[in-house]
Amino acid sequence: MKKIFLAFVFSFTAITAASAAPAISPLPPHIFEWVQSSERAGYWFNKMEIYYGLNSGVIDKNRITVPIIKVYDDVQINEVITKRRWHDMSLAGYEILAGAAEYLEFNIKERTVTIKRHDELDNTLTSLSSEMPNKKIYLDKMGDKNVDKNFYNAILDFAANHQDEILKRSLTKGKLPEGTKPDDKKKVKNDTKVKNKR
Repeated sequence: MKKIFLAFVFSFTAITAASAAPAISPLPPHIFEWVQSSERAGYWFNKMEIYYGLNSGVIDKNRITVPIIKVYDDVQINEVITKRRWHDMSLAGYEILAGAAEYLEFNIKERTVTIKRHDELDNTLTSLSSEMPNKKIYLDKMGDKNVDKNFYNAILDFAANHQDEILKRSLTKGKLPEGTKPDDKKKVKNDTKVKNKR
C-alpha cells in the first residue's frame, strides 16, 4: 500500500489508535478549515490547496479543485467495514480505519461537485483502498439538511470570499485567458500586499 498525495492533502504528522475508533490529531487551522462534525465524520478542507481549474493550461474560474478529509466516527467506521464484508472485499488493515481523503472538483455554474478520487485511510495515513469514482453530485438536488451539501456549500462560500488569493495561487500553475487586461494581472499580484497591511 502506498501513501496518497500526503504532502498535498495532509500537513499533520500522526493519527493515534484508540480502543474504539482511531482519532486524528488536531489539524493546523492555517492549513485546514473545519466545517462541521456529524455522528459519522468530521469535515475539513485544505484551504491552502484550493485552485481554479485549468483548461489546456488556461485558468477556468468556473471550476475549483480542493482536497478534503473526513475523520470517521465509530458509526461510519462500522458501516464501511460492514459494507466491505457484505461485498466480500478485503478487510486487511481496516481494524485501524481512521477516515478518508477525497479530491473534489466544483463547477460553480452547474452547482455540481465531482468526487475525482476517494481513498480510505488507516491511522498511519496509509491508503487502504483507492478509487476514482468520478461521481458527479448536483447540489440543488440535495436536501437542505444534508451534511455533505452543507460541507460543499461551505467550500464554495470560502472560495467566493477568497477569489484573489485562489487566483494568485492558480497563476503558479496556469495563465489567465487571452484578452485579460494587464491591470487585472497587476491587481492579482498586489492584492496579497494590501491584505497583509490590514
